[in-house]
Amino acid sequence: MGDKNKKTASGSHRGDLISRMNRIVPLLKEKWRSREELAEQLDVSTRTIGRYIDELSLCSFYYLREKREGHRILYKIEEGSKFIPPELTESDLIALLLAEEVIGEAGLTMIPQPFAVNFDSLMVKLRSAISEEQRKRLSKLKSVLGSAVSPAKDFRKDRVKIGKLLKAALDCRRVRMRYHSLSSNQTTERIFEPYSIYYDPDGATIKVIGFDHKRKDIIPFSIDHILEVRLMKEKFERPSGFSLREFLAENCFNGIHGKPVRVRLRARGVTARIFAERKFHRTQKIIEENFLNSSKANKPDEPEEITVEMCVADGRGLLRFILSWGNEVEVLEPPNIRQQVKETYERALALYSWGEIRAEICPSLVDKTS
Repeated sequence: MGDKNKKTASGSHRGDLISRMNRIVPLLKEKWRSREELAEQLDVSTRTIGRYIDELSLCSFYYLREKREGHRILYKIEEGSKFIPPELTESDLIALLLAEEVIGEAGLTMIPQPFAVNFDSLMVKLRSAISEEQRKRLSKLKSVLGSAVSPAKDFRKDRVKIGKLLKAALDCRRVRMRYHSLSSNQTTERIFEPYSIYYDPDGATIKVIGFDHKRKDIIPFSIDHILEVRLMKEKFERPSGFSLREFLAENCFNGIHGKPVRVRLRARGVTARIFAERKFHRTQKIIEENFLNSSKANKPDEPEEITVEMCVADGRGLLRFILSWGNEVEVLEPPNIRQQVKETYERALALYSWGEIRAEICPSLVDKTS
């Protein structure tokens, strides 16, 4: 028997799940109830109530008791928690909600994505542990907080791979994997030592990072491009000083891995003001500023031009970052990156120029291909 009001795998389903789990606790605190009574109260199937009961039995917040009365099994939550939950401040609640919004909107917890069940279970336990007053405050905060994270890829097909990689990282076991690279469009087999699994917001994807025996270096791989993973018996020793955060800060920029390079950029106009108030990397520092004559505008001084320097990972990520600002950002150093940007713009200009020439020569051909 299915739920009476079955919802699709969406955010509303998540909200209903959390809401029902929060409602079952006061019902069971009130008096002994059977699965049938709870199913009727919450408008779900007895099978769903069974899952809720299983969840509560594992929860360390409550004493869930059960007894048999005839052919029925009754349940009740004893007053008094197994432990006293911490009193959450409003700042704690805000952090919790933002985490829920960011992770949820990124797609990592959208049912039935990987981690969805785990995340919903965590939220149910947290909401059940806090006071009624805090739950009301949480609901009110939820109406004014949000995120603008882009939806991630669909990782449902990668659930088994993620599980294997997690186990390998925890047990320090090597894996043999087949990986398809988008840049080379080639599939290769490699021996890999996974260190960490992380979500990359720049690429809206889940990645695994570790030592790649083929390239003899620490490399991140997109999990959705891993075609096959097999755990090996051989163990490896994870570097004691390895820090995912530090490694990414030094060797990854705008979602792309590369060797650190010191780059100097000059920004103009509105972009100069953006560069003055925003740090795109922790190494970013201002080298020079030229200000507008603000006395006429009667506004605070704002830079008309700004030169910044930062040490970031070289590669497509850096190139994409520079190009995204158009003609308002100029590469001053190093010369090879300045040349890359110049050549990219020249190829783009040739592409658009050829389109205009083709339109003049044979407009009917352009109409057919547009």
